[in-house]
Amino acid sequence: MTIAVHAITKNGVELARKLAQLMPEVQVFITDKFDINANEKPLNLPLAHHFDDQFNKYSHHICLFSVGIAARLIAPKLLDKRSDPAVICIDEQGHYVVSFCGGHRGGANALASRVAYLLGTQEVITTASDNAKTLSVDMMGAHLGWRLDPASEMAITPVSAAVVNQQPVLIFQQAGDKNWWQHQQALPNHLQISQQLTSLQNSDVKAAVVISDRTNISTVANFPMVIWRPRSLYIGIGCDRNTPLAVIEQGLNAFLAEQQLSALSIAALVSITLKADEAGIIAMAQQLDRPFITFDAEMLADVTGIENPSATVMRCIGVASVAEAACLYATNLYTAKQSKLLVAKHKYKFDGFNLTLAACRIDFPDVDVHDNKHNGHNHGHQSIRTGVDRPIHHFLYHLIVCEGGRCAGEGQQGLSHHLRTLIKQQGFARGENRLKVTRSHCLGCCRKSVPMVIYQGYSQINISENHAMWLQKVDQLSDLQWHQIFAGLVANIPLTTILPSQFISPQETDL
Repeated sequence: MTIAVHAITKNGVELARKLAQLMPEVQVFITDKFDINANEKPLNLPLAHHFDDQFNKYSHHICLFSVGIAARLIAPKLLDKRSDPAVICIDEQGHYVVSFCGGHRGGANALASRVAYLLGTQEVITTASDNAKTLSVDMMGAHLGWRLDPASEMAITPVSAAVVNQQPVLIFQQAGDKNWWQHQQALPNHLQISQQLTSLQNSDVKAAVVISDRTNISTVANFPMVIWRPRSLYIGIGCDRNTPLAVIEQGLNAFLAEQQLSALSIAALVSITLKADEAGIIAMAQQLDRPFITFDAEMLADVTGIENPSATVMRCIGVASVAEAACLYATNLYTAKQSKLLVAKHKYKFDGFNLTLAACRIDFPDVDVHDNKHNGHNHGHQSIRTGVDRPIHHFLYHLIVCEGGRCAGEGQQGLSHHLRTLIKQQGFARGENRLKVTRSHCLGCCRKSVPMVIYQGYSQINISENHAMWLQKVDQLSDLQWHQIFAGLVANIPLTTILPSQFISPQETDL
């Protein structure tokens, strides 16, 4: 996220500088009639020329002038709500923060809420679904890292209208994290959840939201349907040494097509450590924008659920399976339940290179979204317990997350509690693999919004690459990414190989 703040009046400049103190990541632009500080940039009038130069250089804009001015400046530049920058307007007295364009999908609503919180003022949001605290069909899975299927773009408007107008809308969920409902109140009665495919043939249903990793769903119903692709699949992969990207891509596409699985639902490609430097797989993962995670042979040796062990593979690398074992092991790290293969090993051969692929689906715990006590970020409190002096309980890693108001957005004040819930689901809340989460009011680096630091426990003999690692923007991580972080810590996999680089905070090396 890149944020520009534009001020053209005396009071506007004062507000801009206040925001810069509260949000160190912003870039302030002010007119040259005022003294410009070193970290500020000149706003060269007329405004139309200024926005010609700056509008598409930033993902978010904060305009410290009227909505009317913003409308005349920005309207000609708007092309597509999927890619247009988000814009909010603040009156120069700082009374109201208006989400002007880019709503919930572009991030304007979230930014308006954050800025209003920081300034202690009133947010103005006109998006119907956000104001009604109901389902936003084009944003419901964004916080979990889900992807909207491009084929459903045209259905967003009619399905959203059905939700807002309280018509019968079916939410068919076949895969993915079930913790997508983010509001305090229970799911409205006109929104019904089902895991039965036949529900999509119900004549009373006017629209549907489908959460699935399957590609054969859209032909079932004849009403508008928005399709979300959750990150629910681990794809195990094995191949000959130096298999080209073109071969891997051809094999993966054939595998997904045969099994009617969506590439958008791939959580990660997984394999044995022997393949960690396999250029073709690395390039495939980069093309998918998904991590490539590898596991040591010792980790894969005792995996249960393998359906096609190979004596040849055992003789060559010391384990009976790569593709099946890797995706089973990855999925077992994610859940406490014993995982099963969704698709057993398939073999492919193109241009003389051999490739094997297998798939597992992540099993997510059930969540009752019809319970009005449900909330992903619970703010419950417990009484303080005191007792005899004794050692701190063992932990493999200690994760300290910032929940200070200066860098966190609305709803993030319960992030540490939510992470503890995810850790319990994964089975890492106790025992030798225990992960400990602590919240901090401030970690002293608000510019990283929202930061976390990770320390390994005293009981570990060797210093891990993950020790003393700083993460940033952790409020943007999906639950699946958190589970991958936790699994990576337990398996001693460097988080730099799991997370995109924008979540890894660089640190000074020279003193």
